[in-house]
Amino acid sequence: MKGTKRNGITALVGALIVIVVLLLGVAVYAFAFPPTSATTTTVVSTVGATGTQTVTQTTTVTATGAQASAIAALKVGIILPLTPADNSWNYNAYDAITKLQKDFGFTLSTAENKASGTDADVPAKQWAAQGYNIVIFQGGQYQAEANTFAGLYPNIMSVCVDCTVANYSNVYRIWLDLSGGGFVLGAMAGMVSQSHKFGLVGGGDIPSIWEGHEGFIAGVMYTSPATPTITNTFEPFAWADIAGAQTTATNDYTNGADVVFSSGDGVDVGVLGAALAQPSTPQVWATNVYTNLTAILPADNKILLGSIVLDYYSPFFKAMEDFVSNTWHWGYTKVDMASGLIKVQPGPDLPANVKAAGLALQSDIVEGSIIISFASASSGAPYCFANPSASSCADKTLTVPSGGGMPTGNMAALFSYLPQASSLP
Repeated sequence: MKGTKRNGITALVGALIVIVVLLLGVAVYAFAFPPTSATTTTVVSTVGATGTQTVTQTTTVTATGAQASAIAALKVGIILPLTPADNSWNYNAYDAITKLQKDFGFTLSTAENKASGTDADVPAKQWAAQGYNIVIFQGGQYQAEANTFAGLYPNIMSVCVDCTVANYSNVYRIWLDLSGGGFVLGAMAGMVSQSHKFGLVGGGDIPSIWEGHEGFIAGVMYTSPATPTITNTFEPFAWADIAGAQTTATNDYTNGADVVFSSGDGVDVGVLGAALAQPSTPQVWATNVYTNLTAILPADNKILLGSIVLDYYSPFFKAMEDFVSNTWHWGYTKVDMASGLIKVQPGPDLPANVKAAGLALQSDIVEGSIIISFASASSGAPYCFANPSASSCADKTLTVPSGGGMPTGNMAALFSYLPQASSLP
């Protein structure tokens, strides 16, 4: 379906539209009846629109007195593959769940450095024996364990983050789609690159990570003024391999790439470290996923192209709300840019026109003017993820009709509409 591009949207107005739609997206988490008393949290981040202009995005959730009291009585455990020191996947999940605990007062336990499903089994069963209500398995690598655990403990909500499979009704899935964030970062990368060479470094090659990579590749092809050279590397299920990611990214920079995309966890740490170790000229850029790195690690600003920022607070809260209202069986929440739960924070040192272009594309995705989709295989995974050798899945240069519309060219990611790149701010 072809969307309609609104003309004359300035970068600032576009950013404000993002905020309005984000607030509307969060509103679906409100309760069906007016609150008698409220427990409210506000998470604020600042987004640069153009030059010195800024806008503020606020996410708010509200609970009634009875539901807030029921949430306060919960016992919740979260299992992290690494530690919050990654400033990425683990940091964001830990930050969100501890803010929720502060706001509502429930019992919270955390298990860190549980890299595999086998590692996660020990704390999960300990918490089950202690009468816990909710166990959060923070990562797709726990999918098999989360389902096994759910079968053993049918009265416990087994929250599986970044998982596609639910074999039992008490598996509550929070599914991530990074394609929109990847596309916006890729479009900005194509605009700033001088060498037209790009690297991507990922952890495990799983659908959500793959979608982020495919989105970035499509964004580069959309805005790059020359045919790009792209090196796409996955460190198989090695999100903790900081040294390996740094070596891979260093090789990318040595071979002429001036932008390297990273897709989370310790991989972010390695890629950002490689970028910071490069000479100051020529300028190189790197990215991160899951957190607003500008807010938590401003020392990296000089090489930060941008961050894909996830709102974990809202889906974690939604899972708890559903549990206490007994509407949680077969629960499912999709976290993507269209839902307002993912946004891109452009790096503060990017040129103003590049920031504005990224925010304009983000506005179009949130408004629904640009729809990014992936054909699905029978397994539930994206078709091109399951069939990477298919000719229809080859990454080829996007050709956008004059005036915008449906791009031509075979891509794993499907776009309903794109404006001409030359029309971006």
